[in-house]
Amino acid sequence: MSSAKDVKITYVDLHKDSSSKSIDYSISKSNIPSYPKILVPDDGKEMSDKALNYAISISNLSGAEIVILRNIEDIEKMGDTSVSVSQNKEPDIKNGFKHNVKGELVIAMEEKIKRCVEAGAKNKISYEIRAGHADDQVMKACEETHYDLVVMTASHLDHG
Repeated sequence: MSSAKDVKITYVDLHKDSSSKSIDYSISKSNIPSYPKILVPDDGKEMSDKALNYAISISNLSGAEIVILRNIEDIEKMGDTSVSVSQNKEPDIKNGFKHNVKGELVIAMEEKIKRCVEAGAKNKISYEIRAGHADDQVMKACEETHYDLVVMTASHLDHG
């Protein structure tokens, strides 16, 4: 299991004198950052929508796909939501199983995507629902899928 200690964060100080290094900072297409896939953790609160607004802006500029990650730490908070899994031989279903999730949480996530489109989102938006401790699930998502950028707020982080 990953922990926050495993994360490497790189800060770029644009004001630092880099005369000792020969780094190309010229303005060119090859030096402009590209973000094909953006992860946006979402806890269902209004501050998460602020991060999603930033992700939409970046996505509209870069063409990036947005994946909204809704994490449920307490399974009882899922409300009227059900998950069913059945064997299915359809070629587009992963590992031969069809997953069906219904209920309040799915409706809320689909409504959030609809609001993103109404707000002007131009690229693909999808969602993923996970259960477990929020920071662990964000780390797992980043390990399992190559995200180029994670956009999130820090106001609801719980370090307890």
